[in-house]
Amino acid sequence: MKKFIIILSSLLLVGCSSTVTSNQTYESLIMNTLESEITHYNTLGKGFKYYKPRDFSLYADDEFNHILLNKSNKYYLNIDINGYYNKYEHEFSINPEIEYSKSFKYNDILGFLEITKGKNDYFYLKMMYNYSYIEVQVKEKELKPAVVNSIIILSSIKYNDKVIENFISTGDLSSKETTYEIKKPNSSKQKKNILDVYEKDMYNESN
Repeated sequence: MKKFIIILSSLLLVGCSSTVTSNQTYESLIMNTLESEITHYNTLGKGFKYYKPRDFSLYADDEFNHILLNKSNKYYLNIDINGYYNKYEHEFSINPEIEYSKSFKYNDILGFLEITKGKNDYFYLKMMYNYSYIEVQVKEKELKPAVVNSIIILSSIKYNDKVIENFISTGDLSSKETTYEIKKPNSSKQKKNILDVYEKDMYNESN
């Protein structure tokens, strides 16, 4: 464990792709990262803050929805303020038709990871934890670094109760919450283009 914490400290500074080994399972990557209890913050939002690895940049900020850019991969981060405020526990059931589907729990907070194979050697990854979730599509060799990056970001989210209570009490929250979502294949057998997006980005490459 001590060795992993040292590795993770380096990961936080320079990124994770070089520290993930092929023999590590998704579950071990998630749990080892959670046990390290990341407390760094470098990105602020309205009612929340979180840590993004240093090889990430903030591509778009639509209040409770952030798009983070890592190399050519866009990570769609959706902050569920209502879910946090109401301590809502998402229902989850294993999907046997996709590449990976499993829940996890840490500090009494439920999370899950789902990986679905798409077209053109891409995989769709969705991870939920800490009342928020991340979606990203990556090549197979990038799956494990993407898992680590996702749990680093999600586990580092810290909510500001006073700001959130103000949003809730003024009714200002419902009008502001929108969702970025990547269109995923319904199953490993269904060949849909996972690069399609339900909603167009508020920011495009020309901005």
